[in-house]
Amino acid sequence: MTPEFAVELIAAAVYTIMKMLAVLIIPGLLLGIVVAVVQAATSVQEQTLTFLPRMILTLMMVVFSGHWLIETLVEWFANLSEMIPGVFG
Repeated sequence: MTPEFAVELIAAAVYTIMKMLAVLIIPGLLLGIVVAVVQAATSVQEQTLTFLPRMILTLMMVVFSGHWLIETLVEWFANLSEMIPGVFG
């Protein structure tokens, strides 16, 4: 295994992880900002008001994008299994 191949493999893994996490994290981040603005405007500082909507939205994103997430993982592992003979041979 050459250093270039190892870097390419790690870069592909990190890119895949970032792409998958962005689908789950960014909507929760945006909802958190909206809830924080509403809390600041109404002076309501309840912790469950920030946690519960973000948790529900994250679970909904897992449900709605679950097929794409699994498809992305399967595709990455298929590409990895095609690269394995090049690692040892």
